[in-house]
Amino acid sequence: MVIQIQKNSNYGTSTPAVARTFFQGCEIMRFFAVSDAQREEAKTVLRELQRHLVRCVEIRDQIAAQVASAHEEVGSKGLDFHSGGQAVTLPSVPDLQSKAESFLQSVKLAIRETAGQVEPFYRRKLDHKFQEFAAWAERQFGPDDRFTRAVRSWEPWVKRVVTMRNAVDHPEDKPGLKLLTQNFRLSGTPDAPALADPTWGLLGETQSPILADMGEIIERTIELGEDVLTELFYKLKDDSPLVIREIPVEERDPACPIRLRVSLASHEPTA
Repeated sequence: MVIQIQKNSNYGTSTPAVARTFFQGCEIMRFFAVSDAQREEAKTVLRELQRHLVRCVEIRDQIAAQVASAHEEVGSKGLDFHSGGQAVTLPSVPDLQSKAESFLQSVKLAIRETAGQVEPFYRRKLDHKFQEFAAWAERQFGPDDRFTRAVRSWEPWVKRVVTMRNAVDHPEDKPGLKLLTQNFRLSGTPDAPALADPTWGLLGETQSPILADMGEIIERTIELGEDVLTELFYKLKDDSPLVIREIPVEERDPACPIRLRVSLASHEPTA
């Protein structure tokens, strides 16, 4: 029998999308008072969450590298004006629209998996529709329960991201119903021209820098998964006086920068 070794990703535990999903989640779930079968099922969900988030990181990094390369070239050679200054050749991010659409699809799938963390323990299948997730939490735990409040607090943000994705699936030439991207463009003044980075936005809305938005969406989706797992921890842990605490940024291990850890309860703030 030949042992087969295969690399599945270019991203390891030093990537927050990896460290703060599967690895962090497995450590937190050690303290759940659940069966081994439930725990293994939940780990499968975390693997899928990690996979979709890593795809988002890949797309963001591809665009970031192309943007950096363009600025380096313009910085060394200047903008390529010709026809007596009446035209300019600008760099581009190839397939920017397709990259943006793929990014949003992976985000939507990652959001689905954050809600999917509930199913192994409560046998309720949930997805990216957080209004349904919040309604289930209210029925299960009550309107004032911290789990319910946590899900409801995320509902507007999730709706916004899913709306952007839906504008890809079902585009219409109406405000808010079509995703637009704009590649590099000329900005500044005639005397001091500059290169403006790629942007995106829904039809009828002000476009925003795509790289900054992608970075924020990745971080927020990671936080969303952490919040759901934290609330599950407080529902499913045993009677031990345990809490989840946030690790200060400066104390996180760069090799695996998890953000949350389980510790004994005290008077210190908890997550």
